[in-house]
Amino acid sequence: MAPLVAPPAQPAPTTRRRSRAKPKPPRQRIVVRSELKGLGGFVVELALLDATAEPQASVVEWANRLAAELDVPGVGHPADYRELLHAIVKVARHADADPDRPTVAIPPAQAA
Repeated sequence: MAPLVAPPAQPAPTTRRRSRAKPKPPRQRIVVRSELKGLGGFVVELALLDATAEPQASVVEWANRLAAELDVPGVGHPADYRELLHAIVKVARHADADPDRPTVAIPPAQAA
């Protein structure tokens, strides 16, 4: 009896298929501001645990993304949670200074 042999695997496609999904419109300003407020509360909790700790990269990225949606300067690269919290407050103040400014649609992050 001959051993069973699996058929050869199909090679992976070399080109990426383009998405046909429609681009999403910008989120409402109140939604983005609410998310920024929630992020601020989360950072306060982290700062209470250790204000001098280096902030998690994902939290800083989240804050910068919200700032980009609000079309205001971001938080940059703060050294600790205290600086990040102050930067989030500045983002909120810039956003509140011009409440009629439209938000910007940010495309989803590309998988690497």
